[in-house]
Amino acid sequence: MAARLATEKGVEVLLEALPAVHARFPDVHVLFAGQHENVLGEEAYRRRLRPLLDREGACWTFLGVLDPYEMSLFFSALDVLVVPSLNSTESFGLVQVEAMLRGTPSIASDLPGVRQPVRMTGMGEVSPVGDSAALAESLVRILSNRASYVRPVSEIEALFSSARTAEQYERLFEELMSRKETGARG
Repeated sequence: MAARLATEKGVEVLLEALPAVHARFPDVHVLFAGQHENVLGEEAYRRRLRPLLDREGACWTFLGVLDPYEMSLFFSALDVLVVPSLNSTESFGLVQVEAMLRGTPSIASDLPGVRQPVRMTGMGEVSPVGDSAALAESLVRILSNRASYVRPVSEIEALFSSARTAEQYERLFEELMSRKETGARG
């Protein structure tokens, strides 16, 4: 995972899925990149997760906040990125795109913005929100046949390149301005 240790991120969904994943893949290890200590307003959440984290023991590693270079290495090192978000206000999963650009598939919650990178690329699976059993099944499927989920980096770059995004914004702004001008004359 790459996130803050915060309620809306659904860390408990992953933690609750892990026993089923360990049954099939005993050596699974979770790397968590991002702020996990002293997250403003999330102290009670961390305390609630403590028993689940303790159960995982050495199979769960908090890496802390990583710089951009370290994040690229992190994404490259993963078998799969998990984004088990719970909050419907979560937006487009940019961390998924970053992982996909490093050849790493993703599992995303079935939330409007969060699911888009997987749906647009086919590079992973979309899992029902808050469903630990379904998340475990998705993890087992990807870990069992990871190669079938990986797409060429050129495909991911073509979809999410900065140049393409800027061109699309420019077209949208031009269209909106044209509508405004047409509406002002009419």
